[in-house]
Amino acid sequence: MRPTALRPATFVLLALAAACSRAPADPVQALLGELKAAAEARDAGRFAERLAPDFRGAHGLGRSDAVAELRRTFAAYERVTIEVYGVEAERDGDSARVRCVVEFSGQARRAFGLEGLLPPSAAYRFDLDVADEGGVWRVRGASWEPAEGRQEAP
Repeated sequence: MRPTALRPATFVLLALAAACSRAPADPVQALLGELKAAAEARDAGRFAERLAPDFRGAHGLGRSDAVAELRRTFAAYERVTIEVYGVEAERDGDSARVRCVVEFSGQARRAFGLEGLLPPSAAYRFDLDVADEGGVWRVRGASWEPAEGRQEAP
């Protein structure tokens, strides 16, 4: 049986978690670092705290649907790892547009045959709208498209 594709809405949420592992001084990098930590801990509640109340994803995906999908994804995987590269951030005062490529890898739970149905990896290119909302940087919107992952040398 061929693994199904990682749902883009789930992947957008996981991709928002991409960032450097060091504690950045820049609030955009701090936001990305917090999202990465929440995703790798598979903590949907912690992740949701960094989505704006009026968050909008591609195809009209709203915050509540995005969080629900993220909870389902986290429940299906034993381990989640995020790698980000090609980050470009354009700051404009208290907001920023962030572009990056994010690779997801994970180990599906062995229960119910999920390991044969869920993809072990995926890569997407993201365009994120982030902003300071009352002293807390949050993701207001996101769009994405499939991307080629990094090619490993033979």
